[in-house]
Amino acid sequence: MNYYSPRSLYNLIPQHGRWFIKEINSVSTLYTTNLGSRLRFTTNGVSKLTVNVLDNRNELSPSQIYAWRIDNGPWRREQASQNSWKIKTNPESHLIEIITAGNTDLDRLWSGNQGFAISSVEIDQGTLESASTVPVIDFIGDSITAGCWVAGHHASYDYRPESNYVGTAVDLLHATDVRIAYSAGGVLRQATGGVPTAEHFLTYLDASTPWKANNPDLVVINLGVNDRRFPLEQFTSRYDHFLSLVTSLFPTTPILIMIPFSQTFAEPIRRLAGNHQLPVIETTGWCTTYTDGLHPDQPGATESGVRLAQKLSNWLK
Repeated sequence: MNYYSPRSLYNLIPQHGRWFIKEINSVSTLYTTNLGSRLRFTTNGVSKLTVNVLDNRNELSPSQIYAWRIDNGPWRREQASQNSWKIKTNPESHLIEIITAGNTDLDRLWSGNQGFAISSVEIDQGTLESASTVPVIDFIGDSITAGCWVAGHHASYDYRPESNYVGTAVDLLHATDVRIAYSAGGVLRQATGGVPTAEHFLTYLDASTPWKANNPDLVVINLGVNDRRFPLEQFTSRYDHFLSLVTSLFPTTPILIMIPFSQTFAEPIRRLAGNHQLPVIETTGWCTTYTDGLHPDQPGATESGVRLAQKLSNWLK
């Protein structure tokens, strides 16, 4: 049995995204506060993997969920409350992807250490290796981008970051993603779980851990829905400041601005994007079905993901 520690797993990820090493209850973990964070690696000569995780939820929350797949096949979902699960394959080389797929607004992400925590991966034989390089897209957003409420009205269990509009687009583009998105968050509104506003959650991984920006091929911003109850002048000022921050963090990366599916603040977003010379992705009519009138359901997520992939493909060529 070969054992891969959090540090060993971290070293398999060429662009570390939003993962970092954190000690939780005296256990070293590969840790993230982001729903939709993804691990990609390949197996060589492995026939069984055991993924060990902490049951790290708030005591009032349902289990956190992970999803995994082999060679771009169907996703399977696992409850963190079981503490581990097994992935069986054959000894040929395979691409393994694991994604953080469900949590709740009650999980104290920012200062309560209730993010997603992987303690180790064990394999029966062979080795784990870094996956081949594919395009990387950073998505900055809120619960819609993170993947909440896609399959229904049950927190955690009905979240689908693996198949929401981002997951759908990434698959169609044969790319991977870094999700920088938190439920209820905006440029003015703080997110749930104690997470601050976007300018702070972009530059930090939790309350005490700064984030060193990665080097993606594209950055896509989809924010504004959760700021809809704030005055227009406040939103305009803060969104303008946020775009300046993003362009300073990613000075050589194309940055694309999505109009929210709800068309919230559409006109000021267009104007501010133009002021910063950033392309706008128009989304009118992209999503026709919703779980709750705001979050796309699975058909709506697939529909909008296909449309987004068509737009982004022009930037990845």
